[in-house]
Amino acid sequence: MFSTITSGVLSRLAWQKRGHSSATLSSLQDAIAMVEFTPEGHILTANDLFLERMGYTLKEIIGQHHSIFCTADLVQSPQYRDFWRRLNRGEGFSDKFLRVAKHSRPIWLEANYVPVQDRSGRVIKIVKLASDITARIMDAQEQRAMTTAIERSMAVIAFNLKGEVLMTNDNFLKTMGYRTGEVIGVHHSQFCPPEMRNSEEYRRFWHKLNQGEFISGQFQRVNKLGRTVWLRATYNPVFNEAGELYKVVKFATDVTAQVEKNHLEREAAQQAYQTALQTSESTRLGATVIENSVQTINELAGELHGISGDINNLSESSDRIGAIVESIRRIADQTNLLALNAAVEAARAGQHGRSFAVVANEVRTLAANINRATTEIENMVQHNHTLAEKALKGIASNLKRADHGVVLAKEAGGVISEIRGSSSEVVRAISHVADALKEEQ
Repeated sequence: MFSTITSGVLSRLAWQKRGHSSATLSSLQDAIAMVEFTPEGHILTANDLFLERMGYTLKEIIGQHHSIFCTADLVQSPQYRDFWRRLNRGEGFSDKFLRVAKHSRPIWLEANYVPVQDRSGRVIKIVKLASDITARIMDAQEQRAMTTAIERSMAVIAFNLKGEVLMTNDNFLKTMGYRTGEVIGVHHSQFCPPEMRNSEEYRRFWHKLNQGEFISGQFQRVNKLGRTVWLRATYNPVFNEAGELYKVVKFATDVTAQVEKNHLEREAAQQAYQTALQTSESTRLGATVIENSVQTINELAGELHGISGDINNLSESSDRIGAIVESIRRIADQTNLLALNAAVEAARAGQHGRSFAVVANEVRTLAANINRATTEIENMVQHNHTLAEKALKGIASNLKRADHGVVLAKEAGGVISEIRGSSSEVVRAISHVADALKEEQ
């Protein structure tokens, strides 16, 4: 970069006008960009530092007009013509100038235009002494651009070390509902909830700022109407050139809508969490009921299997009884036949066989009674056998249904267990969400 020289120093460099020696000029050639023009603005000569900064060789610019270093708009303006008229009258200029180097590269120069006069006071040439301040100007422009962007997008307010308002931007006033004249000189505590203003925490807050500490976070504040406003903000201590703290600047963004949304989300998450807990408990109870039902159905199925076995045994017993009855019937038939034979023989015997005939008749009657009884028993056994078969068929059908019910109940129990596991996972997930939302606050 060029050496930086104040306007006062540059003014004293009009060596011919002031009678300075050529030795002084020679020493300055190495430190300052220098170019000479005719009174009309044509280039006479330039030193190496000037040529280096502008990107030209001396041959390229000798005889060219000063306007090659200027923008087209400037060259065509009345101000540019007036600039050269005033130089021709012997009036010097000292300022920051935007110029154009080779290949249309913009360059900022802090320069003095010094008219050089002869003894009669006539301007014979113009000497320009300059320093390249492009980097400084670009930094300043970037800072201004950043400041402008912040001004447009954020609420800004400045306080003195007592906490009194020095300035605000429109965004802050709009956010808090004030006009400019209503907040200048007002203490920061006016923007805080009443319970905070006299708290120890609030006193520590301003003590830290007065110690030069940077503070950032999410803050609850109140607007002009007393309504809650949530700000995500930074409090920035500002120091002067001597390193002394002299004010605090706050940059803030209104996050009220987001905070309220988060609050609703937390409430919804909490409700969902409670609902999930209730669902989990219901599924647990449901699983218990299903397990008990499975056990009961299993027991019923076992009992039905037992009853089925008993009826099978009863049916078998009926079959055996039928066989015995059949044997008794055959005996009765044989007895009846014998009684008939005895009656025939008694008839042949005449008077001597009458008593035997009476006995034979009684035996025949007994055999007939036995035959009737066995017939009734046989019919009853057959009826019982039919009933037992129907009962067995019914029990077999119910057993199938009971077994199917056991299978379904077990499957339902498995599904309930899966639901229970899923609901537990939902409970855990919602719990994590609720905790995360709580931490965001």
